[in-house]
Amino acid sequence: MTSSNYLFYSRRVTRPVMVGNVGIGGNNPIRVQSMTIADTMDTRATVREVAELAEAGCEIVRITAPSLREAENLGRIKSELIKLGVDVPLVADIHFTPNAALVAAEHVEKVRINPGNYADKKKFEQRDYTENEYAAELRRIEEKFRPLVLKCKTLKRAMRIGTNHGSLSDRIMNRFGDTAEGMVESALEFVHMCRKFDYHDIILSMKSSNPLVAIQAYRLLAARMDELGMDYPFHLGVTEAGDGVEGRIKSAVGIGALLEDGIGDTIRVSLTEDAVAEVPVAHKLVEKYNSRIAVRRAADDCIAVDSPDLSVVNPNPFEYRRRETIPVNQVYYTLGAGNLPRVELTLNSPLHSKKSALAEIGKMLGRSPDNLLSLVKQSNGTKPATAETVHLTVKSQDDLNALTALRHSAATQKMYIPFAVDVSSAPELAERVARFADRLVFSCTAGCERTTLTNMARAGLICGKPVEWKIVTGNDGSRMRFCQIDDALNTILEVCAELDFWDCIFSLGSRDCSSALVHDYHFLAGRLDARQATLPILLRFKASEQYEATLLQASSQLGVLLCDGIGDSIHIDSDSLPPGQLLDLSYTLLQATRMRITKTDYISCPSCGRTLFDLQTTTERIKSKTNHLTGVKIAIMGCIVNGPGEMADADFGYVGAGPGVVDLFVGKERVERNIAESEADERLIRLIKQNGRWVEQ
Repeated sequence: MTSSNYLFYSRRVTRPVMVGNVGIGGNNPIRVQSMTIADTMDTRATVREVAELAEAGCEIVRITAPSLREAENLGRIKSELIKLGVDVPLVADIHFTPNAALVAAEHVEKVRINPGNYADKKKFEQRDYTENEYAAELRRIEEKFRPLVLKCKTLKRAMRIGTNHGSLSDRIMNRFGDTAEGMVESALEFVHMCRKFDYHDIILSMKSSNPLVAIQAYRLLAARMDELGMDYPFHLGVTEAGDGVEGRIKSAVGIGALLEDGIGDTIRVSLTEDAVAEVPVAHKLVEKYNSRIAVRRAADDCIAVDSPDLSVVNPNPFEYRRRETIPVNQVYYTLGAGNLPRVELTLNSPLHSKKSALAEIGKMLGRSPDNLLSLVKQSNGTKPATAETVHLTVKSQDDLNALTALRHSAATQKMYIPFAVDVSSAPELAERVARFADRLVFSCTAGCERTTLTNMARAGLICGKPVEWKIVTGNDGSRMRFCQIDDALNTILEVCAELDFWDCIFSLGSRDCSSALVHDYHFLAGRLDARQATLPILLRFKASEQYEATLLQASSQLGVLLCDGIGDSIHIDSDSLPPGQLLDLSYTLLQATRMRITKTDYISCPSCGRTLFDLQTTTERIKSKTNHLTGVKIAIMGCIVNGPGEMADADFGYVGAGPGVVDLFVGKERVERNIAESEADERLIRLIKQNGRWVEQ
């Protein structure tokens, strides 16, 4: 991955692979997939689910085949679908059973294999392999894998080599560790075997329950394949994402970040819900990217990306590193310098309507019956999360008078929150406003008068208040926007240097989901760092009127920036969405990116034919008993395919072990086996207490 990925959208060039009559990669649109939940041996239920998914717009459907019986039944399922006129391609999901893969390939258009368990059993053994021993292991695997490769080649079946972070083989774990590199090498070993037999109908995936790991693994795989001259398409997904708002946000962060990179040819949004619910979410995620022309950027719309002036914020996109900044004090907290990212909201009520303004601020501070607020917890696990800065605008002396009255009334009601006041329309009031504000906000454009910028910085300096420089650009092409940002930034930094005033943060004018927000913020961060101006950045996002559209687009675009280490505060601005929804979205987004943990973190897999209990009701039940345990990670897994591996990323695990029985984990260690499902909840709670992680509500 090069610096160009940070600054310009360019879809990764891949070869087309046909899955039945559906093309993946090449110039094809990004495809949407899902998976059935019913027992594969229940032909009628599985056929019904496939038909419902196809009707909902699912373009490829995966069905689990855990044994020969299920693999053989795929033939009956396919026949029944043909009778119904449903021609959606089917994928057999294979774990542990090479013989089932061979049978499944006779009936379906694609076979998914997991390189971590196709020819290996996970025992969590530690062993140092010599080069000869490692080579011998690869020969052993090839012997088991070759028959499937040759059969798929003969029958013209596609294959997905799907690496899961939670099911890397012991062999890979011992050599590469539990890393993105290990995930990539696990897949490439199998790719090399396919290429040895001149088989190329391959699609690859790098799934993890941690969006950061997934992003890093896919990026690394793309880079490695470029080095090796490979161009196979990618299937994207964040596994065990969960349900509801959390599941959608976690999926949007991982999948959306990669789509922004131009990576991804087909996706699945894995939710712990009915499979049909995944399809519209996936279509909304890919809609913007499918509307773009899948060609490399035009040369006349580019700045030379090799220029040292375009330093990128993270020279290594394959591992997380937060951008380093100086501290900027904001009354009750400090922005930057490694401190927690903050959450900011806009006051929509008129300043002169003091009663409604106070009521809105109260909602921002959690003084509201809004149920959404109760879903988000602060670090002590009891208080609802709150906005940490409120933005408002002063355009006249009358507005300033109303601001002072509002501030006094808020203080008398013990509503303590910093006010960030935009004085862009009345810069002459800057010094007077600064006496009553906690931050000045000023919109800057290329060619903004230097005198105005100087007066703004001087007002902040005299009153001891920070200034947020909000750089506003037009809707021009990348070259013009970057020049506008650069021109404004140059002048601002010159003014700050003259006054020795560095109590500043930077942001960009709010942009909606159709804009180049990600590339512009990458450019801003890179230009600041190139000038050694390590000042904090506020990420602004303009919400749409619909909550789910805002949720998905804000999560994918702000998510990639946070995962790339950019952003010391986030501000999702909306004219219509209530504070409760915006707070829930903001804090859940920070949690999904692992930037700020404010509630219990659940890793719950989507249901499939392997699931050994009702995953949706079980997840809801466990959440209701444990959702006050801030910072505790609990994995709820339907079966053993990824369960033991994903325990490594969770504190406690609840994993289906057989019909009606559950295994319990602490980390990746199984500590209780075959617990009756009726007793498992209380045994899990007892485990949490024994490990000192339980607090009373």
